[in-house]
Amino acid sequence: MKQKLLFLVILFLGMMVYGQQASKITEILEAPQLTKGQAAYIVASWLDSANETLDYNQATQVVVSQGLLKEGSNATDAIRLDELSGLCMKAWEIPGGLLYMVSKSNRYAFRELKAHGYLSANDYPSFFVTGFRGLNIMYACMEYNNSVLPTE
Repeated sequence: MKQKLLFLVILFLGMMVYGQQASKITEILEAPQLTKGQAAYIVASWLDSANETLDYNQATQVVVSQGLLKEGSNATDAIRLDELSGLCMKAWEIPGGLLYMVSKSNRYAFRELKAHGYLSANDYPSFFVTGFRGLNIMYACMEYNNSVLPTE
């Protein structure tokens, strides 16, 4: 049963990022800790499909230039849950509460994703995530973004 569920989740994630290079996605899924460069690659690819050929350093620079990550972010550093939350909230334009709207702080972005149920009650902002869990969080944010788009 676990193998079938894992296969379906990986297949679903594969469909989510079908245009991205399979080797990079496999590398991200298997990562023991998601790096800023890997998270930036997913976001940069989502922003523009031309970014799929970028390496992690280039993707980080694209995301930093968009104002989604702070200046001086190193692509090889592991991303903390609060940083990932801030990246997701900004990239997928998820509206937040009053404190997030005023500050755009990663701390309040973390609290918003926790309130949405994308993070568990046992998570702390300083936690690091695996590549698999990081992709799940980013996918949930993508789904939120797609669910509020107007339909024609």
